[in-house]
Amino acid sequence: MKRDAHFYFANLGADIGRCAAAAIDNNAGRYKSSLTRAQKTLGYLRHAGRPQAYEEGLLLLRALEYARHEDRLGEFQEHLNALVVPFARRLLA
Repeated sequence: MKRDAHFYFANLGADIGRCAAAAIDNNAGRYKSSLTRAQKTLGYLRHAGRPQAYEEGLLLLRALEYARHEDRLGEFQEHLNALVVPFARRLLA
């Protein structure tokens, strides 16, 4: 499988989704682990040749923190899934 920007963006979405789930569960250890994984995936995305995908990834991480502080993680997860699912489907096709 070719690992391109679509691959890394879909994986970043999954990593950020795990962050949101951990935050909802008040699991600080799992949140930190998932955030570290998301930051690593974002690094791969940065070098995938699609700078706009990297910028969107940065925005997703910022949105996660905003949703966390505003206690809107459930709503954030819904929007995240709507954004990332098409990328994941493309990879599975």
